[in-house]
Amino acid sequence: MQTFNLPSILVLLSLTCSNSIAQGDLNSAERKIDSLFQCYSQDKPGGQLAVSLNGQVVYSKAWGLANLETGTALTTESLIEAGSVSKQFTAAAILLLEKQGKLKLDDPVSQYISGLPSYGKPILIRHLIHHTSGLREWSDIAELAGSPRVLRVMDNLAALRIISRQKSINNQPGEAFRYSNSNYILLALIVEKASGTSFADFTQQHIFGPAGMTHTQWRSDFGKVIPGRSQAYEIVKGTFRTLMPDDEIHGPGSLLTTAEDLLKWTAFYSSGKLGGHALLNKQTALDTLNDGTINNYAAGLFIEHNMVKPMFHHGGATAAYRARLICSPALGLSVAWLSNTSMLDTVGFNPATAVLEILAKPEDIAALPRKKSEGLPIDLKRLQRFTGFYKSAQSMRDVGITLGKDGLQLSDILLEPIDDHQFYFFNIHLRFNNAGGLTVTPPSSEPMAYYLIDSIAIKTPLQDHIGKYLSSEAETTIEIVKSTTGPALQLVSGVRYALIPCSRDRYLVPDLKTDLLIKRNKKNEIIAIDLTTPRTLGLRFERVKSNTL
Repeated sequence: MQTFNLPSILVLLSLTCSNSIAQGDLNSAERKIDSLFQCYSQDKPGGQLAVSLNGQVVYSKAWGLANLETGTALTTESLIEAGSVSKQFTAAAILLLEKQGKLKLDDPVSQYISGLPSYGKPILIRHLIHHTSGLREWSDIAELAGSPRVLRVMDNLAALRIISRQKSINNQPGEAFRYSNSNYILLALIVEKASGTSFADFTQQHIFGPAGMTHTQWRSDFGKVIPGRSQAYEIVKGTFRTLMPDDEIHGPGSLLTTAEDLLKWTAFYSSGKLGGHALLNKQTALDTLNDGTINNYAAGLFIEHNMVKPMFHHGGATAAYRARLICSPALGLSVAWLSNTSMLDTVGFNPATAVLEILAKPEDIAALPRKKSEGLPIDLKRLQRFTGFYKSAQSMRDVGITLGKDGLQLSDILLEPIDDHQFYFFNIHLRFNNAGGLTVTPPSSEPMAYYLIDSIAIKTPLQDHIGKYLSSEAETTIEIVKSTTGPALQLVSGVRYALIPCSRDRYLVPDLKTDLLIKRNKKNEIIAIDLTTPRTLGLRFERVKSNTL
């Protein structure tokens, strides 16, 4: 099934695209959009793309196959999983419950979820919504524990048990934005506690039904047969292989839907029909951290406020499903993309963003000029300590920082100083520390850790790192072992991951997007290792003495 309303798209283009498409050639818009999807062919998995203007769908098409084994075509009514695009629905359910008087955003989470440790300062519901709770990412810990999902299908309660075992958190509540699916698992459980009904039933009654989302449901039952669901596919060595979600976690993800249904949702909430304009304001309000810094993660939505016409958006990835939903209320424009293959990951191409760039005027979606810091002294001698080659297991990229006559440079481009430790590279924020660390934070994304490579230390990795380590928080052991290619990290499942030496007592584990730091006591004896991912900081594994092995 395909829908293409040419008169409507012509109106859309005349309103939004006069700078990007020549007059008299408005029909080229359809060709430009279609050309973006030449990567999808009739014998491969594909995707859906839908565009709406002022709440009316003006473009909707589907490409490729929903199932490679049966040859079933992907249509605009095929169900595709939306990944973290799902979070805005979970956050909306919480806001509706607040409107109904059944909870408050400043309620402590412990009021609804028993068994969470006390971390010194209460975690509030609003901390969960804005990813400022500090809670570690439950799935990182499950993966380090060998992720034995073939033996036990994970659900929200199983994830809660992992979350509740954590003795520490990434940061104090409200102190920093750090994305974690643990937050939205707890929100889904709070919805059930406060509403007295299942999360799926509450959202169906108060969100999906009123919005007219007739093709939308949660994947909350692992074994349920769902007619019309597409299969998800990754590419391994040039061959498509199935890669489907294997759990019952829902709230942070697992929404089965269509691109057209997602557009119904943006029209519903952006017009104030979800509980009124007061609720819409809460849904899209910018969050503020404890120190007054703006956090642009609202209620399950990234808010791009630093442009002429602000935009709401979110992406999603679960197994090999991919998604992005963009809404620009000022332009009356929404773009929804869903795909049942992760094959575009390798080229870093996102069709929804590309379609927005076709249909919107460049000045409407360009970032506003940033107020630059003035009068900062340039101390080349002090800046010299930040130069060198940095590697990151978390981003799986490398960065070379050099020093020019006017300051620090990346790829021969001068960094814009904020203070003596912080800089901008275009709109990417860089923060150096005095211990060889660099934190890189792209817009609307989570911070990634980079480390300065010590070329001398990495040539002589220490043999005393070899051994077994135990974590009560992950309820598992891991080992640092010797392999034919060098040191490796071995999980309890037996899977091994190469360790890349970075500096003395620090390794990178790129295949796990993890940093490994050896911890020593005052006698220089190894006592533990700390594992850090973008969403889980400092997960401690104590060294197991050899006589207890």
